[in-house]
Amino acid sequence: MPTDTDQSFHDQAPDPAAWLAAQRHQVRVGWRSLYLAALTDAPLAITQAALLAWLAAGIIHAGSLAWMPAILLLLTLAARSAAAAWRARQAAGIGAELTRAVRETVAEALLRGRGAALTTGDASTALLEQAEAVGRYHAGFAVQRRIASIATLLFLIAAFAVDWVVASIFLITAPLIPVFMVLVGGGAQRASDRQLDSLRFLGGYFLDRVRGALTLRAFNREDAEIAAVDGATDTFRKRTMGVLRIAFLTSAVLELFAALSVALVALYVGLHLLNLVAFGPGPTLTFATGLFLLLLAPEFYQPLRQMAAGYHDRAAARSAAEVLAPLCTGVSPLNQVPVPPTNAATDVTLEDIGYRPPDADAFLFRHCSLSVPAGGCLAIRGDSGTGKSTLLRMVAGLLSASEGRVRHNGEPAPPLALDPGRLAWAGQHPWFVQGTVADNLRQASADASETAMKEVLARCGLDTLPQGLATPLDEYGGGLSGGQGRRLGVARALISGAPLILLDEPTAEQDANSEARLLTALREIKGEHTLIIATHSERCAALADMSLWLGEDADRTATETHHAD
Repeated sequence: MPTDTDQSFHDQAPDPAAWLAAQRHQVRVGWRSLYLAALTDAPLAITQAALLAWLAAGIIHAGSLAWMPAILLLLTLAARSAAAAWRARQAAGIGAELTRAVRETVAEALLRGRGAALTTGDASTALLEQAEAVGRYHAGFAVQRRIASIATLLFLIAAFAVDWVVASIFLITAPLIPVFMVLVGGGAQRASDRQLDSLRFLGGYFLDRVRGALTLRAFNREDAEIAAVDGATDTFRKRTMGVLRIAFLTSAVLELFAALSVALVALYVGLHLLNLVAFGPGPTLTFATGLFLLLLAPEFYQPLRQMAAGYHDRAAARSAAEVLAPLCTGVSPLNQVPVPPTNAATDVTLEDIGYRPPDADAFLFRHCSLSVPAGGCLAIRGDSGTGKSTLLRMVAGLLSASEGRVRHNGEPAPPLALDPGRLAWAGQHPWFVQGTVADNLRQASADASETAMKEVLARCGLDTLPQGLATPLDEYGGGLSGGQGRRLGVARALISGAPLILLDEPTAEQDANSEARLLTALREIKGEHTLIIATHSERCAALADMSLWLGEDADRTATETHHAD
């Protein structure tokens, strides 16, 4: 059974290859323009070869420049250059637009909690490198693969119209390139996977060390950690070089195939013009037609070489899709209108809830069943490690139960990502945006007035901040003590107006006066909001209408109902 929301999302995700192919539809119009621009190159290349052969034959036989083919050749060259420039521009635009669209979806997924199981390195790599790999793939290899199939067909038709022997050479040698790509594809994919794994590890490892720089300096670990980062960087360098070696080797072999094929065509044409071969079109193979075939040969292999050059982009995109497909499937767009919170309190029902952590043999807890009426207050109690915070996350929709079901107002509780605004959360270690206290309160209520913010701060015992609402904060709550940070987290939950408020150890690290003010603030909203609090505090638990005990025995839970004084 799914153990968290990430697992349930993974179960719903399509095949990574199918997801990767589907991303093209986000830039369908631009992709079609790129496709059409690329398709013009083959007819123009055939025309260019024919005009060059016509012009050269005229100069040799007549001894003068024929203006008509010269002018047409110049026009063809200009058209081909313009088409190439347009193609490059379209490809760059499509790659950038598709990368932006995938990054937007990844950011939406991460902000909605769908990437909770990802490490910092995995999340940053998904947002940056993996999204870009998808864009490169669709702007390069995906287009060129289709172009190569049509362009080679057009070149074959042109060659068959002149000389079936040369066309046969094209027909026999052309499949060697895709066959070779298939043979090296497995190694290229494995190398790309290893490179991506190394990049994710390096990103996460480096960010963790930067965040813990003060601790590392305190324990004199700078040199050891620098050496470790250097080792991780070197591993990434080696794996990147492995990918590049495969790419360079592939390009060299394919260039060899193309060069040998062109040489074979040149040999046949030369021998035929010297009347040293007796098969082929006979006297119809003139200098002009022979030159046309020689000029056509490198053009014939060019689309195949371009396709092969982007083959490593395919491997990188496939590796990226393995991570992005389960993460991004079903994510709502960023411009989705959020569901406004209702003023009515929410009733919460736990139906025989149990949770077993991933890769664990035993349940953390089981058989949790109770109902919290709208406007009620539940205290989740128990020793450390018994699953109080875990159960709170389940109620929030951030974690799925291994067994049983959570209901809100009689309906199965959706993942928080799918129903924003229905609850407010204050965790043990509140996260803050870099800015001021006011900026962080407005994360929960964008239109909160200064008066309302000052009022909620006073209720939570934060009216003595030297700079008040203008107090600067960093993402770790720097500028506040640990207890003040928790109180600000509670204040942010209260100002949200959400019908369901979830608090994880709100009174921890508080002195008696601060705890009393917090409890008074919570007591004032009872009845109007449903409160569920995970706590060790007896005073905090006394606020509740009922308590749920999580014991050391995962198969045993007990409920106690009482009325607060």
